[in-house]
Amino acid sequence: MRTMKKLLVPTHVLALGLALGLANGGCMLIPEIKDRIVELAVGGSTAVEFVSSGTLNTFNETSTVDVLDGFNLAQILNDAGIDVSSVTNIKISGVAYRVTIPDPEATREIVNGTVTTDRNGSGPLPLISNFSAGAGAASDWLPAPLDPNGAAVADLNAMLLSILTALKNGTSPPSNLTTITYHIGGQSLPGNVATHFTWQMKVKITITGTVTVSVPT
Repeated sequence: MRTMKKLLVPTHVLALGLALGLANGGCMLIPEIKDRIVELAVGGSTAVEFVSSGTLNTFNETSTVDVLDGFNLAQILNDAGIDVSSVTNIKISGVAYRVTIPDPEATREIVNGTVTTDRNGSGPLPLISNFSAGAGAASDWLPAPLDPNGAAVADLNAMLLSILTALKNGTSPPSNLTTITYHIGGQSLPGNVATHFTWQMKVKITITGTVTVSVPT
């Protein structure tokens, strides 16, 4: 004997089918697809590493990097599907730091720290001020306090604009425009034990641009 099984259909599916059947005089409605231009924001970053070693109660270090070594604007835009001609803005969105190799002294900390930038003789310009952080343990990325006058941020934004302009023109900006010397100074505590730790600073970048998407209406 053949056994008949009941097919159970969820009530919300039945309701949807009924609504579609009744719409437009009982004819099935097919949504119209239209293109819309929307703004999309994507992120990038450039990082620099400092090795703090051998000092007792102060540190005074520099590190020079070419931003283009770690920041590929063309690739970021390509991955996001944004044409370079559709970029509407590019700017610094913040700075973060992390300790990668902690100091053997677990109570190690840096206080009254400052970080300045110098790009082709534009500096030194204050980027970070009143910076205090523990260095006795490795850490994840943490926000750093930007200097309130914004001089370094404005200069770095000008650099980013030069990178964008060069990309639009199919060229590369001169290395003297994208090479930055970072200088860090401050106090290292406790002062009776030599400092020895490694940390990184990351400058975060936001790029916005328009893309065309297809949406039902």
